[in-house]
Amino acid sequence: MFERAMHLGDLAAPDRSAAFPVYHALISPTLRDLARGPLRRARHGGRPCAGTSGPYWCDECEQETDDRLLDGYARLRRTLAGDPPRTRTGEPVRELETVARWVTSPEAAHQDVGHLARLIRDRPGDEEPAVIRAARAQLVHHPLRSLEARVRREIATGRGASAQPSRDLRQAAWAAPLREDPVAFALLADAVVRLRGVTCDLFAVSSALLDEHRLDVRTARRLLRVTLERLRELRPAFYTANVAVHLGVPLLPCDHPPTPEEVIIRGEEERQARRTLARLLGDGRSRYRPLVEGVRAAVPGSGPELVARAARDLGITPVAAERFVMALVGLISRANLP
Repeated sequence: MFERAMHLGDLAAPDRSAAFPVYHALISPTLRDLARGPLRRARHGGRPCAGTSGPYWCDECEQETDDRLLDGYARLRRTLAGDPPRTRTGEPVRELETVARWVTSPEAAHQDVGHLARLIRDRPGDEEPAVIRAARAQLVHHPLRSLEARVRREIATGRGASAQPSRDLRQAAWAAPLREDPVAFALLADAVVRLRGVTCDLFAVSSALLDEHRLDVRTARRLLRVTLERLRELRPAFYTANVAVHLGVPLLPCDHPPTPEEVIIRGEEERQARRTLARLLGDGRSRYRPLVEGVRAAVPGSGPELVARAARDLGITPVAAERFVMALVGLISRANLP
């Protein structure tokens, strides 16, 4: 049996459950393409999202894209029912009305959804049809607006962080001592906001901020370290939830949040370990590569097997091989590899 081809006109079917698979086939490929980057940055620290199997993402990322897909579908169905979403001035969203007219046109009954999905997924061009541009804008870009920032806020508030930490620092009575030095406070507020962005480099003060306050890099970092330490002393819970957790430092419930100096030391240890591993691995023919991969994939009880392999591959004694494997374990741990 062959599956019946989907046509654009099927989107206007009275049965919403019958129309949604058509919408999914039309919009989901592009929506997932554009959601991938923001979700990786917001939820996985820039690393790829790895689901349980095949092409699937983790449950949270899958749920997020499904929710955004349903948002767009609901807006389109409202428009088809004669109740389009409206702008702030009360006007119907014209691009959605354009899509609705397209979906209900006589030609839509014969237009292949797979072909149209590829057009929407293509890079926008000057000569593309207006209906493709309107569909992409309203059914893909609109549901994904501010996705990264919103997911970051949800994750932060879910673990006890502030929804708007810079606002809390500006307004909270407990933060008044931090506001006594306006320059140091500006550096602190900037750092707290940056940690929710792409970078996790606590001391990567922007050149614009340096110029605004007429600071050199060394002075700015010194001021920021002092102010962060003061924040840690004044409000340990705020510091942990809004600073420490963003630095890639795993914290147990009994842990004390790392001081700014400890963050610098751990960051330098991580960079040095990664440089050492890069030298060990060299190119794809490095004799150390199988050992590094073996240590990273090791399960409890596999130590003797790794030592024997190191002795065999490197031509060293078992005692030297055991020392090498232990050093390699420490190196990989400090490198904090994804």
